[in-house]
Amino acid sequence: MVKEKAEELPIVLPDRDFALELLKKLKVPYSVRRHSLKVCEKALEIANKIRKANIDINLIEIGAILHDIGRSKTHGFQHALLGGKILRGRGFPNEIARICETHILGGLDKEDAKSVGLPNRDYLPETLEEKIVCLADKSMAGRREVSIDKRFQIWFAKYGKSKILLKSKKRIKEIQKEIQNLS
Repeated sequence: MVKEKAEELPIVLPDRDFALELLKKLKVPYSVRRHSLKVCEKALEIANKIRKANIDINLIEIGAILHDIGRSKTHGFQHALLGGKILRGRGFPNEIARICETHILGGLDKEDAKSVGLPNRDYLPETLEEKIVCLADKSMAGRREVSIDKRFQIWFAKYGKSKILLKSKKRIKEIQKEIQNLS
C-alpha cells in the first residue's frame, strides 16, 4: 500500500501593514522599524534572484519586518530569543519566530549561545527563508547597505576580532555563497 504524502498547508501570516503596526504598538524604536524596512527590501531583492529553489516570499517579507521585534524589550543578544517568544505568544507560526531567533550574527551554535547568555541550544538559520533574512540583516548597517566585510569590520572595530565574530563572519559568507549559487 502506497502512503500518500499529506499536502502541506500554506503558512498563514499577517500582511505588511499589520506587521508594521505591531512593531509600533510594541514600541519598537523608530530607528529599528526603519532598519527593518530596509532589511525587508534587501531580503526581497535577494529572494527575487533565486531561480533554483522554491521560497516563501511572504514569509521572507513579514519575517524581515518582524526580525527585530524583540528590540521592544532589549537590544542585547536576548532580543532574538524574546522576539521568538513575543511572536509565538501572539499566535504566529514557528517559521516566523525562528527567523527572529536565528538572525543574530550569522546564527549562533550552542557554544556561542551559551557564551552570550542564551539558553544552551543552536540558533542557526536552517531554511532558505531564515538564511535570506539573516543575510539581508547583515547587509544593513542601520538603514545603509554595506558589504558583509564592511559590516564585520565595523563590529571588529567595536568589539575586537573575537572568536564568536570570526565564526559568524565565516557562517554568513557560507550563507551568502549558498544563496548566490541558487540564482
